[in-house]
Order: sequence, then structure tokens, then C-alpha cells
Amino acid sequence: MKHMLLLMLFITLFSNRLFGAETIIEVVPLHNRPASEIQPLLAPLLENSDRLIDNGSSLLVKTTPERLAEIKSLINKLDTGLNNLVITVMQSSHATADELNAAAGIRLNSPIAEPSKASGKIAGRIYQTQDQDAHESMQTIRTMEGNTAFIKAGRTYPITTTQSYYSAYGYPDGSTNTEFIDATAGFAVTPRLAGEQAVLDISPWSDSMNARNQIQTQNAQSRLRIKLGEWIELGGIDENSQSGSDGHFSRRRQTDESRLRILIKVDKTD
Repeated sequence: MKHMLLLMLFITLFSNRLFGAETIIEVVPLHNRPASEIQPLLAPLLENSDRLIDNGSSLLVKTTPERLAEIKSLINKLDTGLNNLVITVMQSSHATADELNAAAGIRLNSPIAEPSKASGKIAGRIYQTQDQDAHESMQTIRTMEGNTAFIKAGRTYPITTTQSYYSAYGYPDGSTNTEFIDATAGFAVTPRLAGEQAVLDISPWSDSMNARNQIQTQNAQSRLRIKLGEWIELGGIDENSQSGSDGHFSRRRQTDESRLRILIKVDKTD
């Protein structure tokens, strides 16, 4: 019995020493990209004994000495510098993505894979603050890959409240207070590069004023892939404008509706 216990203890110590000699742990610092971006790319390439832990600006790697050099080489290749990007957003009532791409001399003979999944839709209502005769507007935003840019338009609503009370002399009196509330529509976009394409994480939102003078917000999330330098239509915006005239015996109201296309393009810059 005593010999059996000694044998089991020897096997346990030997296996622990052997296991400790086969695996090592090392902290690999990252210089450009976060660990949360690199870890999912390496996960399919790991073997059963490999482990990667996201540590923010570094990766904790547990593997064999032979595999460590290979994993560190892959990390260095993925930890590339972030690119500067220019995001251009156009709101137009007449221009289309095909027309803009044709004008820029872009050939469309090689469409994006799975085009049905590459066209995200944004449904919202934007109250334009610009002149009604203007049917086109453009915004250009410079950002770094992986950072979020915000594109929005909106309108400021004056909300007036009235308070009634009696004065010190017993007479009815009152006061008014005007507060300005912003109602906007637009989207937040986070671009990342994948070769000659850009992957866009888009979070659109739309504010509207309800009957109680309260702002209600709707939002969603989508992801699409577009070619660099190529226009793509995200969706449309409904615009409403009302006009009216009063006569002695009649009252006339007219509502004009138009639809603006939202188009987006991403370019890589220095």
C-alpha cells in the first residue's frame, strides 16, 4: 500500500513538472490595435492547448514554446497601424449611387459579395434646418479607423409653458417660460478596413416630438460592407413641409412630401 502511494505521488509530481515544462505564459504588448480586435482573429487558429486572454492593450498567451513564436508573429502582423479615413455623407433628392460612381469613373463590374446583405436601411425623419429650395447637402468627416463618427441633422423646438397664480394683491397673474429642445435624426458609424473594403457598424436614431411635447427616440443597429471610394445608398429620409393661407371664407392647407436619399462613401487618406 505504501509503495502504491509513493508511485501515485511520483506520477503526480512528474506529470505536473512535465505539464509545466510544456506550457508557458507570456504577455504580448500591442502597439496599435486593441486586444478585443485581434483576439477573435486568432481564435480559429489556436490549438487545444493554446489560450489567449484579452488584457486591453496586451494579450496574455498560454502555449508551448514552439507555438509561442508562431503566435507572436501572427500578432505582430495583425497589430498594424490604424488608417485615417474620410467619410462623406450626401443627402440628395435626385442623385443616386450609380450616378455618383459613374461620374467618378468607378467600374461596377465586380459587385460586393452578397449584395443583399451589404445594403443597410435607415428609416428616419429629419427636419431640415436649411432652405427648402436646397435639395442636396454633404458632410465630410475625417476619423481614424475604429473610431465612431456622428452624422446628424435636426431642428430646435421652442416649448412654452405658462404658469398662473395670484399676485400679492389678490389679482390673477401669470408667467411664461420658453425652453428649446433639440430633435435630431442621423447615425453613428464606426468604420474598419478589410483589405480594399470598409466594414461599417451603423447605429441610426430618429427623434420625434409627440403630442405631449416630449422627445421620443427610435434606434437600431446594422453592419454593411462597401468598397473604398464607392458610393452606396443607406436608405431614405422623409421630409414634410406645410404651408397654408387663410381667406375670409376659406382656409387652405398644403403638405409637401419629398424623399431624400442618404448616400455614404469611405476613402482612405494619409
